[in-house]
Amino acid sequence: MNSQFLPIPEITVTMAVTSSIGIAILLGVSILLGILGKKQWKSFDEYLVGKRDMGPVVTGCALSASYLSGWAFCGSTGIVYSVGFSGMWFAGMWSLIGVIPCIWVASAKTREFAVKLGAATVPELMGRRYESKALQTVVSISMLFFLFIYSVGQLKAAGGVWYAVTGFPPALCLFLGVFIAWIYMVLGGYVGTNWSMAFQGGFLGITGALVGIIALVKSGGFSEISNQILAQDPRLLLLVRPDLPATGPTEFFSSWVGLLSIPLIFFTMAIGFPHNLGRFLGMKKMNKKEFWILVLIVWAITGIPVMLAASTNGLITRMLFGPELFKIEPWKADLAAPLLTYAIGGIPLQTLYVMGLFAATLSTLAGMVMIMSANVTRDIITLWRPQVKDKTLIRLSYFLIALFLFLPFYWTWKRPPELLSVFMGLAAMGLGAIFFFVTAMSYYWKGASKWGAMVTVIYGTVASLVGGYLVFQKKVIGMGTMEWILLIGCLILYVGVSLVTKKPSKELLDQLFAKAK
Repeated sequence: MNSQFLPIPEITVTMAVTSSIGIAILLGVSILLGILGKKQWKSFDEYLVGKRDMGPVVTGCALSASYLSGWAFCGSTGIVYSVGFSGMWFAGMWSLIGVIPCIWVASAKTREFAVKLGAATVPELMGRRYESKALQTVVSISMLFFLFIYSVGQLKAAGGVWYAVTGFPPALCLFLGVFIAWIYMVLGGYVGTNWSMAFQGGFLGITGALVGIIALVKSGGFSEISNQILAQDPRLLLLVRPDLPATGPTEFFSSWVGLLSIPLIFFTMAIGFPHNLGRFLGMKKMNKKEFWILVLIVWAITGIPVMLAASTNGLITRMLFGPELFKIEPWKADLAAPLLTYAIGGIPLQTLYVMGLFAATLSTLAGMVMIMSANVTRDIITLWRPQVKDKTLIRLSYFLIALFLFLPFYWTWKRPPELLSVFMGLAAMGLGAIFFFVTAMSYYWKGASKWGAMVTVIYGTVASLVGGYLVFQKKVIGMGTMEWILLIGCLILYVGVSLVTKKPSKELLDQLFAKAK
């Protein structure tokens, strides 16, 4: 390719109309699946987890869609565009050590414990695992906080793409996407949402792989990319960037302390993400063949797109456009992926990408919002007021889903966050550090106590708030350092407090840890 930087493409009517039609088709299919899902639930419990009979194909596609969020499809490309090769470690590592261990460690155990305890949400599962209503409430509130932050990042990704293909303010598109998400979540409940997420997961996996392969071929391969980037700025090919600030978010790329924290973040967050664990609550009991089908599907959908489309494409975009994207306010580097698709494949490929990004955004958003709604209805109201009727809870869920979709929409519209992946990293770190221990570790350790879990949740939430302030506002510590403080602190408190406090009852532990015949 020509070494001269490409100009930022001008937006055309054809581009806007074609992308809008593509999004409409994607959302239309999602609504249809939501309507079909309506027939699969009758009670509030079934609204939350269906009949616990989801097979490996639907579960695998839905889990992939839940995990391949706006950051993976859009934000991670922006990271690599901004900082170069060191960002590929951040963008791609998780596909190797993140979501697959999540299946190994948490899938069967989450389903098993949920069935034994009659739990329909992750906080309820934890409350009954530790025999503590107070813990269930605290867990639900903590999840609400982190999931809200993460949902803001999803909508920025969608808004940025809409801006790239229309030039209009993203409010209309954001509102449409949010409204459609509300419709299919209300209609379908857990089953319809899972079906919609499965469809979206399969679509974005194919799209991500296609974009990545085409970009790599048209750019001339890794050798040509490296030569072009080297000529532009040799620092972009460094694994560690000591020229970047050692404090703030850039510590991920400027020091080994930050760089080595990244595998820990993605390992723990994959297992600790409640919207990942939520895919297992309604899963069927799987045999070995079905389990490996689940693993294979998740790897195929998540591994290839992220390693290629999410990470390598950042370098290719930098090669083609140079630093020009930093001038585009307020989206900046987060427009790297949609502009690249147009550069290498014109309107057809860009339309597919736009559809894929909306799939990634809405699927993850839907999974999180369902959890946030259930946090209030199931884990707070029903917990303390069990006499409330199913019809009342379902109607309240409809309102809460609308509320938890509107709030991130309003924040994203009025004050979109800076670099997408870094912003969402705060929520990912908090969720991972807390719930890796409180959920996954509790499946394998009888000695875990309610007070160990309680102290871990409180510490992790407060530390994330304080750490986020010190990282983003004051910039006195690095984000990698914050991850070490979070993770080590949660580990020490969870194990230490559990060792010196009372365990759950022997009857409960015997029930949960009984060996299968």
